[in-house]
Formats: sequence, C-alpha cells, structure tokens
Amino acid sequence: MEYFWYVVAALGAGIGTGLAGLSAATVMVPILIVLCPSFSGEYGAYQATAIALASDILGSAVTSTVYAKNKRIDLKHGWVMMACIIALSTVGSYAAYLVGNVVLGGFTLFLTFCIGIRFLIKPDTSRTGADSSNVRLGVKEIIISVFFGLTIGFGTGFVGTGGGMMMLVVFTAFLGYDLKTAVGTSTFIMTFTALIGFISHSVIHPAIVLERWNVLLVCIITATAASLISAQFANRVNNKTVGRVTGVILTVLGAAMIYLNYFA
Repeated sequence: MEYFWYVVAALGAGIGTGLAGLSAATVMVPILIVLCPSFSGEYGAYQATAIALASDILGSAVTSTVYAKNKRIDLKHGWVMMACIIALSTVGSYAAYLVGNVVLGGFTLFLTFCIGIRFLIKPDTSRTGADSSNVRLGVKEIIISVFFGLTIGFGTGFVGTGGGMMMLVVFTAFLGYDLKTAVGTSTFIMTFTALIGFISHSVIHPAIVLERWNVLLVCIITATAASLISAQFANRVNNKTVGRVTGVILTVLGAAMIYLNYFA
C-alpha cells in the first residue's frame, strides 16, 4: 500500500513543480510522513525531505527546459539569489538532521495548506504591467536578492524544498517577473539547489540511498514524468488558470494531511 502513496506523492509533487515551480517537498513530505508508516521513525521526515529533493532534480530540470523553449527563463536578475541559495543549502541540511521529525513534519503540513490558500486568493502573482527586462538590478534589488537568497537557501536544506514557492514570490513581487518567467527561472535554480541539498542529506545520512533506493526510484521517475506533462500544460494556459489549479490541489491536500495527522 505504501507504494501507492509513493506514486500519489510523486504525482502531486511533479504537478506542483510543472504548474507553479513548487518544490516536491511541498506535496511529497506531508504524504510520506502521514500516510507511510515506514517514515514514522526518528529520521523519517529527514529521509522524506531527501527523497523530495532527489525528485526535484530531474523534475525541475525538465520543467525549466519546457519553460526555456518558451523563452520563460531570466537569470539576468536572478543570479544573486541563485548564488546565495546554493551557499546556505548545506547549512540547512545539517540543521534539519539535528531537529528531527517534530519540527519538519508539522512545518511542511501547514506550509502546504497556507500556500494553497495563497494561490486561491491571488492566483496570478505577477504585477500588472510588470516586465522583468525593464527592472534594473540595483542596490535595492541586490539587497532583496541576498536577504531572500540566504533565507531560501537555508530553507532548501532544512525543510527539503528547492525554494520554488519563495523564489516565485520574490521574483514576481520584487523583481517584476511575470508568473511563467518566475516559474521557469525558479525551476532552473531548483535543479542545482535540489542536487546540492540531496547530496548533503545523503552524506549526512547515508541510509537514504542505501535503504530507500526503491522509494527514490519510484518517486524520481513519477515526479519527472508529471513535471514534464504539467509544465507543457502550464505554458498553454493563462496565469490565473495555473494559479487556481495549484491552489485547489494544495489547499485540499494540506487540509487533509493536517486532519489525518492531528485529528484522525
């Protein structure tokens, strides 16, 4: 039965990545720690985050490839954040290993629900008339990029996310990206941050690769396929449709996981 939930978790993770550049951990970690008994141990949540990061690697890569073909990647204003995120991801991985299940599990459950509500309230995150090509990366933008880059980088390692949701917010709210360009750029960055995060988790806790290789294989293949299909869909519809679909999926999933974990 656990394999069924592995597939469900990976499908949800891939769809979230392709549609809105969400990290696999947003969907995958809550499902694994709540519905899969084998992840209920002392380091279950840590292993779940590592599997989510592994799924993010190829999932983000194929997603960013689709967006790149549609000219939806802009690193001209994102390179500072990318550098900061990579620098702090390893530190976050070690911190996550120290705190264990309680913090990681509860955090990801409520994060999923809150992100879903956020998309339902505002499905299109881009600013009216915003054009990233006209936004100069000045001192203010560099400060914003450094601050959020360091924060997101730590979260990448700590929570097992690629930082996609936070990058999406920063790119659209502060750097003038439209939603699809923000998704394309964030998934490109996530390809590298997820790789670094997964390697860090695996070095710190080798059992992830040695004992969970079967789960890794199922989740990586499923999430990558789902990311490719959903990214192609996202590039054919408008921003509001993408936001609403993502909001519904995450809100329902988050509410269900919170209920099962705390009230069932």
